[in-house]
Amino acid sequence: MIFTIALAGFTFRIESLYDEIYEQCADYLVPDTTPDFTVSVSPADIAAERQKSIRQDMAEGRVPVIYPDPYLETLAVYRRIAESMPKHGVFLLHGSAVALGERAWIFTAPSGVGKTTHTRLWLEHVPGSFVVNGDKPLIRCHGGGFEVCGTPWAGKEGWNRNTSVPLRGIVFLSRGERNKLEKCSAAAVLPLLISQTYRPAQADALKKTLELLKALRGEVPFYTLTCNMRPDAALTAFRGLSAE
Repeated sequence: MIFTIALAGFTFRIESLYDEIYEQCADYLVPDTTPDFTVSVSPADIAAERQKSIRQDMAEGRVPVIYPDPYLETLAVYRRIAESMPKHGVFLLHGSAVALGERAWIFTAPSGVGKTTHTRLWLEHVPGSFVVNGDKPLIRCHGGGFEVCGTPWAGKEGWNRNTSVPLRGIVFLSRGERNKLEKCSAAAVLPLLISQTYRPAQADALKKTLELLKALRGEVPFYTLTCNMRPDAALTAFRGLSAE
């Protein structure tokens, strides 16, 4: 299939082997005009995604899951997009982007810490909150600041919205019995941020990604949130972030 989508202010013509990615991208479709980028993947790219998935499962002590080709194609396409975007001021950050009105915050942490649970608490207990993207949002440097952009690559829950919202903070999550939100020191920010950012394979794209992260560090506040994954965790975060 051949179709065009819009992400983070750019258009992408997708040339896919399977229908699954077209269905996944339904909310981001735009008329077929001259695109900014054309993205296509081969069976070899799909096989490479399968091997990456197997290696990651084994590294984390899980029994490898053998995913079908249509699903792996969706990953290969997004990888191509993530590789091409840093030189245009856009990068991929692993986290859950929650918004309220015209303010968005990204909650990030290694897998298994509780990003999904914390996001669900916001949706249940902070009226008006919504998810821009629940797993892999794009971050765009635009208009002198940074904004969070929705994408159809949004994790198991599929939480996403085709919108862009100004980024007002990034929060590093950890578990604990007592809920506590604190500003994160400048010295600690960059290593944590790099660990949760997609790092392109090409040297020039990686260099540009690091430049964007350094610029982000100077524009957006960073926090650590120790939380117990109960409703008051979301309220602690909401009150502290809103006050800032």
